[in-house]
Amino acid sequence: MRTLQTQMRLRRVLRVQAQYQQRLHQEGNPALLAGAASSRLLQLLRDVRAAWAQESAGFELGGLRTHLSRSLSAMEAAAAGLERPGADLSDLDQRFRDAGLPLVFFLRGLDDSGEPLLAELVGAQLARSA
Repeated sequence: MRTLQTQMRLRRVLRVQAQYQQRLHQEGNPALLAGAASSRLLQLLRDVRAAWAQESAGFELGGLRTHLSRSLSAMEAAAAGLERPGADLSDLDQRFRDAGLPLVFFLRGLDDSGEPLLAELVGAQLARSA
């Protein structure tokens, strides 16, 4: 399975989030910037979902698909939280990265996994050889 497009988009959203986080800490009144950051990050996360849908189409992934969806949902919740007045930016940053960074390695692992391993991971019945 190849997930290069999804990985590229995920790394991009993590990079953009880090840049916004740095700018938000430097701003004295970050309300407008927080709204822009939230909107941009949510758009980039939609792009990650679209890339994943395209690259994972036709693969039986069972719980692996659910894992990725939950992690992206956690990232979306953190991104949406930036717009709340008085939001704890450090906590939201940590939540975003705690959900996103493991996904990079998860997707790399899927790339390195062959069909037999993927089938084993999702509990599919493998054909017997010899």
